Amino acid sequence: MELEEAITSHLLARPGLTALIDRRFYFDELPAEWTLNTGPAVVCLQVSDIKMHTHDGQSALESPIYQFTAYASMKLAVKAVATQIKAALCDYKGDMGGLYAQYVRLMNELTGLETSADGAIKVHTTDLEFEFNYEKE
Repeated sequence: MELEEAITSHLLARPGLTALIDRRFYFDELPAEWTLNTGPAVVCLQVSDIKMHTHDGQSALESPIYQFTAYASMKLAVKAVATQIKAALCDYKGDMGGLYAQYVRLMNELTGLETSADGAIKVHTTDLEFEFNYEKE
């Protein structure tokens, strides 16, 4: 199983998170059809892919970093989504839908507010960066 599939499976199995975002969890970018009226959403983006090496070459241990950005029209809603993501991933060790995570570490958290050019639309965001430590098969 690939890590992105494991992350998706793990997060969408969390009732507290799916109550807020339904299945609006995407990789790389929001789909064109998403609007603030659709409801809160999360986009996951791989930031880096750190490889571990030994004297014998590249190790099976991987430590990629993924950024999760929560989007919502209200600050309280985006905070609730971020809280659910942190509850699911912070310091997590164990099975993630078929992939064993040795350790998941929150590295950074940043809140923001995006405004359209005309100032009419405001989108609240929270970025969470996690390092995933696991052995690739």
